[in-house]
Amino acid sequence: MWKYVDIGDGERIFHKIDEFIFSKKTKYQLLEIVKTRDFGNVLFLDGDPQSSELDEHVFNECLVHPAMITHPKPKTVFIGGGGTGLTLREVLRYNTIERVDIVDIDKEVVDTCKKFYNYAAESFTDPRTRLYHEDARKFLSQTESRYDCIFLDTTMPHHEDIAAPLYRKEFFETVSQKLKPDGIFATAANSADFRHSTRFASIVKTLQDVFTFVKPYLTYAPLFGQDWAFVSASNVSDPSELAPYEIDRRLVEKGCDGLNFYDGTTNQRIFSIDKKLRKILNDDGHVLTDSIKTRDEIFVPELSESHGFDSYVNMVDLASHQNIIEVTNTPHKTF
Repeated sequence: MWKYVDIGDGERIFHKIDEFIFSKKTKYQLLEIVKTRDFGNVLFLDGDPQSSELDEHVFNECLVHPAMITHPKPKTVFIGGGGTGLTLREVLRYNTIERVDIVDIDKEVVDTCKKFYNYAAESFTDPRTRLYHEDARKFLSQTESRYDCIFLDTTMPHHEDIAAPLYRKEFFETVSQKLKPDGIFATAANSADFRHSTRFASIVKTLQDVFTFVKPYLTYAPLFGQDWAFVSASNVSDPSELAPYEIDRRLVEKGCDGLNFYDGTTNQRIFSIDKKLRKILNDDGHVLTDSIKTRDEIFVPELSESHGFDSYVNMVDLASHQNIIEVTNTPHKTF
């Protein structure tokens, strides 16, 4: 049995399933955990892959460490979303951290991750962690706290779902207000594949309307099958300007020298964006606001009920299609 993910109107990624582990419809979304042949255990929300045992370090180290290592001494952090506990785990690596406020509206996702993943149980029970199950936008607007770093780690915003309001100018203005003067913000920003990167461009333009230094970056995410986008924003700091040796020195100093993906050399690479994508970020997209007229439209995969698997979606038995698939050695001229 295979599970598929639509990444465009004419493109799908298929994952071979070895075991069905858990599935539940929470108040907000469909939560699935399956064991795949290539990626190990994979967590899906509403059919979208969120993290895998094989490569979760790529996404989470890329989201967290450029901002954290740029700040001189991060003590207080806010995380919007982050129910898997992975962003929290990366933040808690820093020996300077005193408090992390993490706000994920879906308690059932957090509880499930704590049950199935040791890192989540450890991170959410760390004495520096304060966990809230509320609307992240409302929480941040009402808190009197100020933060050194703020992160967004949410599902892909599907039009009017719970994540979409967190990517609009009004929320980014709140983020700016709740950061300390030397604070820095970072968020994932959807696909960086040039075919699907209008959303990336819109998030960059929206942040540029609020912050002085806005730096897009990206890396290849194997689970997603494409380059994935991130953006850092600050009024004083630019992570792309740090020299590799300085990043490596700070990682050691702050107790984070044992990472799998991120270091000074990696920082140089992720902030190096190709010419075509730079043009798209400059020319495409628009500022996102709460106004209906300026809300962004993105590709939203449809969820397909799977016959025989009532608790899982987007399942297909490819064995039944073997007789219509021909493999041939006939030369094929691509161009």
